[in-house]
Amino acid sequence: MKKVILKIDKKNIPIFIGDHIITKIDFSKYIKGNDVVIITNKVLAKLHLDKLKKSFKKFNLNTFVLPDGEKYKDINSFTKIHDFLIKNKYGRDLTIIAFGGGVIGDLASFSADTFLRGVNLIHIPTTLLAQVDSSVGGKSGINHSLGKNLIGSFKHPEVIIMDTSYHKTLPKKEFVSGIAEVIKYGIIGSKTFLKWLNTNAESILMKKKEYLVKLIYASVKAKSQVVQKDEKESGIRAYLNYGHTLGHAIESSKKYKGILHGEAVSIGMTFASFISAEKSTLSIEEFNLIENTLIKFGLPVSIPHNIPCAKIIKHIDFDKKKKQGKNNFVLLNSIGKCYITNSLDIKYIEKLVKSFQN
Repeated sequence: MKKVILKIDKKNIPIFIGDHIITKIDFSKYIKGNDVVIITNKVLAKLHLDKLKKSFKKFNLNTFVLPDGEKYKDINSFTKIHDFLIKNKYGRDLTIIAFGGGVIGDLASFSADTFLRGVNLIHIPTTLLAQVDSSVGGKSGINHSLGKNLIGSFKHPEVIIMDTSYHKTLPKKEFVSGIAEVIKYGIIGSKTFLKWLNTNAESILMKKKEYLVKLIYASVKAKSQVVQKDEKESGIRAYLNYGHTLGHAIESSKKYKGILHGEAVSIGMTFASFISAEKSTLSIEEFNLIENTLIKFGLPVSIPHNIPCAKIIKHIDFDKKKKQGKNNFVLLNSIGKCYITNSLDIKYIEKLVKSFQN
């Protein structure tokens, strides 16, 4: 078992990483009262909920189960969670456990932050994407019809447990989607790590335990270091949005159907890398390394032809990273060296979007 400490908000948040570690955690250290509610989805409830419940025998345990899918990360699901908590008359000593991927993590976190102005939270992320990205850093939120994650807050958990054994039942498509965010840490932070991912793609895709623990540990450590320096995304934390401006626009354009978050971000990272090579000092050799690594893992690098360019441009215009009426893009001077620009002309972006469609 590996451990990373996220030092934030005047507290140390332990992050445990390993295989079959869920039964080794003493949850009583992180639960304030006696009431515990696990928020999860139907797929995970069927596969893993009964086993997880055994870790909470000494508590007054209840569960709330949602349908599975990004389209359910909305105001309706958020309201249903609050209705459940209010009808069961829970108090401020409640602990909410987010048991699932990024959708459940965001919904449960936002609910924990807003119910009675804030209750205890524990994260047990079950997808690779949630483990390496969304469960670390305190972001919570829901989607709006005009854009992704436009409504939300910052809510940090008491502890995060990342058990790689959950990947055994994770569909390959979702596992590969999570790899996109792992590759992102290499692109924005470490060429050495990016090359390691490229070289070991086959072993990682086979879900070999030692490789999974290593890549999750490296990703979590990288994100923790950034978040500790810039919790509210006023500076370098924005670099973690590499590829997300276009990625979120693609997801919103498709109404979160038919494309996973990591797949959209993979396209967005290729797009941002191409702009970096064209407008900045990113070398063709480094661009090729980025694109080749994404392709090795089976991730897409071009925009689906069935998405109208006008829709993508519309959703880019509603991007939450927009400031003073200008779109912000994270670009590269080289692998590991990012910068933010708001000087990209919308006509240039529109022309490039069209050229990126397969």
